[in-house]
Amino acid sequence: MALDPVLPWHADAWSQVMSQQQHDRLAHAYLINGLPGSGRYQFARTLAARLLCTDPPATSAQAPTCGRCRQCLLFDTGNHPDVLDITPEEGKSSIKIAQIRMISSAVNQTSNQSGAIKVIIIRPAEALGVAAANSLLKNLEEPPGRTLFLLISEPATQMLATIRSRCQPLPLPPATTEQGLAWLTEHSAASQDDLQAALMLAAGAPLQALALLEAGIPAWRNIVQEQLDEMAAGRLTPVDVAKYCQAQPLNYAIQLMQGLALQRARRHLLAHQPEAGKAFLQLGRELLQINRQLESGANPNPLMALEHIFSAWHATSGDRDVTHGHDNGPVRRGPDG
Repeated sequence: MALDPVLPWHADAWSQVMSQQQHDRLAHAYLINGLPGSGRYQFARTLAARLLCTDPPATSAQAPTCGRCRQCLLFDTGNHPDVLDITPEEGKSSIKIAQIRMISSAVNQTSNQSGAIKVIIIRPAEALGVAAANSLLKNLEEPPGRTLFLLISEPATQMLATIRSRCQPLPLPPATTEQGLAWLTEHSAASQDDLQAALMLAAGAPLQALALLEAGIPAWRNIVQEQLDEMAAGRLTPVDVAKYCQAQPLNYAIQLMQGLALQRARRHLLAHQPEAGKAFLQLGRELLQINRQLESGANPNPLMALEHIFSAWHATSGDRDVTHGHDNGPVRRGPDG
């Protein structure tokens, strides 16, 4: 079965690489920059499959591979011997030097197909430690045989300059709102309201938004807001709401409450209630600090953290802020896709 078409927002980057291939000017290493959930790994996998296919169609964006040749069939199994996918081991945050040493062994083996290219995907490239990055340099400088390195990273992340300088940059632009909604409409039967909510939750990353839809996150978000109304009316406690939210990753609740705190602050400030507005701004800053601690590797007790968050929300809201209906504010980030 052939791969999905190239994602619409990646069409220009795809055309660039296909033109380089046509003129025999492919770089030996690309640094693919894109946001998580935007399809950057799918782009790398599709490019690998295209280069391995022995009978690729002319319309490469809509049908990247023939889907029938031996190489395509091998690729579809997810275990093509000429594709090496390097990523941190389970439970680890960095790529180890031992994993990089596997590359030398792999690229020096005989290809599955005579003269075939070998593709090494490394993701995320920023997970390369200093020792692993230095070990990779030799292969990047003098790749044996026909070897293509595809390093995947987020924009503006820290990386050794020696690694960055040996790769051709290949930025992948984010999807526009129109592109994201059109793509989600083709891949999900959810309502337009849910599609828009998921895309907002995923910071505009369509693949991430689809994962959120499949996990029921937009509906979960609405239920949490209903529970906040119940808590404000005294029918639920912060502990009750925390226990419900415990089933989802902690950052979902943090980011939802950040968006709601900002909306409440704006509402009070526009209503000339500066003290209430400042209180919600302070709550937003506290939530931002908790989120930063999570991103830095902190591992708090989820239930205790949630109880603290909803207790703080309840104390900040007080009797003055009992609401009816939901706040539909933006939440900027969801999980990696």
